[in-house]
Amino acid sequence: MSFERFMAGAAVAVATLCFGAAVAVAADRETSREFLETTGFDVAITSMQQTAMNGPGIAGADPDAFGSEWVRLAEEVFDPDAMIEQTLDMMEAIMPQDLVDHGIAFYESPLGTRLVAAENAAQNMDHERQLAEGEMIVTRLVEENPARIKEFRLMTEAIGGAESSVKAVIEIQVRYLMSAMAAGASDIRFSEDELREMLSAQAPRIRETVETSSVLGSAYVYQDFSDAEVVAYREALQEPNMQQVYEILNGIQFEVMGDRYETLASRLAELAPQTDI
Repeated sequence: MSFERFMAGAAVAVATLCFGAAVAVAADRETSREFLETTGFDVAITSMQQTAMNGPGIAGADPDAFGSEWVRLAEEVFDPDAMIEQTLDMMEAIMPQDLVDHGIAFYESPLGTRLVAAENAAQNMDHERQLAEGEMIVTRLVEENPARIKEFRLMTEAIGGAESSVKAVIEIQVRYLMSAMAAGASDIRFSEDELREMLSAQAPRIRETVETSSVLGSAYVYQDFSDAEVVAYREALQEPNMQQVYEILNGIQFEVMGDRYETLASRLAELAPQTDI
C-alpha cells in the first residue's frame, strides 16, 4: 500500500465497521499477521515512526526547533512492534475473515506481489525526492499518456479519496494540539470547537496537497508497470470487497496514527523548553 494511502481513512471508519463486523467471523491473529505481511500494510504502519521522527510537521512547527529530544521521544512513542500489535488487536476485533482472505488472494498474486514490492520500496525512500521524481514523470505523461494520470486519480478515489484524507488530517491535528495544550506544552489557547473551525478553514489547501501528492506518488511507485497492469490494479481496488478492506485498513491506520500523535503530544513537556508550539 503506497505512502499516500496512510491518510486516506475517515475517523468514523472503525466505529462504523465494528457493528457490521460483529455478525461476521473475525480473522485470527496469525492470519491477520499474514495479511499485514502479504499486503505490505505492516510497512505502511511501521513507516509512521520515521515520518514522526523527521519532525513535528503535523503541528506546523519547525522540526529543527525540537532537536534530538524530539527524535528520541518520537522513536519511543511510535515503536514499530507496539503499532503492529495495536493494528492486530483492531483487525481481530473488526476485520472479517472473508475480507482478509480477499486481500491476501489479490496481493499474493504475481501482480499483487510486484505491487507490494514497489510500494514497500517507496516507503523507504525520501518522500520529497519521490514527489520530485513523480512530478517529472507526470509532466511527461501529460503529453504522452494522460489516460494513465486519470487511472491514478481513480485509484485514489477507490481507496478513500481526498475528502476522507482531509478529514483525517484535521482530526489528527485536533487530537495532537488538544493533547499538547492539556500537557502545558503549547501556548495555543483555543477550545476544541475553535481549533477545529480554524483547521477546517485550511481544508481546500490540504485537499489540493493530498490530490497532487497522490498522483505524483503513484506516478513514481508504478512507473515500471504497464498501462494494462495499472488498469488491472485500479479495477481490483474498485471491487466492493476490496473497498471494504481499505475502509477498515484506513480507519485502523488513522486510529493508530491519531493515538500515537496524541500520546506524543501529551509527553512534550518532558522535552526541552524549545518544544513550545
